[in-house]
Amino acid sequence: MILPTEEARLRRRRGYQRRGVVAGIAAVSMVLSAVLPHVGIQAFDAYGRGLIGATRFFVAAQPDAEGFGAVHRGRLAFGLDITYLGLAAQQIGLLAGLGSFWSLAAATLGRWVRRLALLSGWLLAASAVLVVTGYNQLEAAGVPSRLGVAWVFALVAGVVMVLGALEARKRLDSTWYWTKPDLNG
Repeated sequence: MILPTEEARLRRRRGYQRRGVVAGIAAVSMVLSAVLPHVGIQAFDAYGRGLIGATRFFVAAQPDAEGFGAVHRGRLAFGLDITYLGLAAQQIGLLAGLGSFWSLAAATLGRWVRRLALLSGWLLAASAVLVVTGYNQLEAAGVPSRLGVAWVFALVAGVVMVLGALEARKRLDSTWYWTKPDLNG
């Protein structure tokens, strides 16, 4: 048996620590993006301002409702739809990130877990852009709205997940392909 040298052991340990910090940042950012206030309408906070409450409001909101008052209906409908699309992308990105953020800290990983981390990152980053765009459309339509800080943490989590998954390409493990040729078909 060949034991690793002290230098190799320390290098491996530093790699785990560095990757662990990156995975921790991604996990904390994802949790904060789910619980901190999101975009919302100032006059209506009955559902709450977290991710689930904001999504429930934007699913139920109708652009022709009398509660919005005299506003530009087309722009309001576009703002509601884009905001809901951003919140839905964030929910899917969070679910994918929940299943793959650990891969940022792993020494080796499979290609499908890496792809799931990439998908999560892209969805989280895109959700931030969509939510801010939807907020701007709601304001332009004449609806007094609030933009919470959750989109910032969704963007941070998305960028960290994408960059971490791109860096993880160096750590892909495909040894099963060579050690078990009977599984290759």
